[in-house]
Amino acid sequence: MPRRSDSPYPGHEQLVLKAMGGGLWDYDVDADILSCNDRWYAILGLDPARMPIRAIADFQRHIHPDDVAQATLVDEAAIADLIDHDDPYRMEFRIIRPNGTVVRVRSVASIIRDRETGHVRAIGCMTELDGPDQEAGEASAAPAPGGAGRGASALRSRERECLVWLSLGKTAWETAAILGLSQRTVEYHLNNAVARLGAANKVHAAVIAIRAQLI
Repeated sequence: MPRRSDSPYPGHEQLVLKAMGGGLWDYDVDADILSCNDRWYAILGLDPARMPIRAIADFQRHIHPDDVAQATLVDEAAIADLIDHDDPYRMEFRIIRPNGTVVRVRSVASIIRDRETGHVRAIGCMTELDGPDQEAGEASAAPAPGGAGRGASALRSRERECLVWLSLGKTAWETAAILGLSQRTVEYHLNNAVARLGAANKVHAAVIAIRAQLI
């Protein structure tokens, strides 16, 4: 397995995840080998050529001290339970960029057992939760490409997250399970996104958001 790859995800899902701006990562738990794409490094504010991250110990140096233990804990019992129930791993924590900026991120992953090596692997996506368009009441920018309405730039964090999982083919129920929300809450955020983007329906809203690089 390569130490670093720009394509931890093959095929269609990789393209969708790149469009939404998520950082892709692939961690071989048993071998302690971490492979990440360029967007993942960009979220951390790092140059992969100058400061490669190949193991959890490398990554820990960039996590907020108060969050590092929880964010990098490898609990064998918890991992086995996730695999048995086909449940996603999810974690929110803070990272610290080289310039001192603290950024809150969410990491969501699928836990699998590699058929070739027998190793446990976590394959996931890290997204920023902090952003200039996260707060309510912000002014809207000019309409974005792809038919986005006047409220396109004012998508809230939860609306973006729900659209991301919708774009990956997840139902409202599945998205609710991944994000730890109720199905009704997910539907609420998706309907709000449809209205903000001036979309005809939820799928149209996801298309608009991807084209406009809002997710």
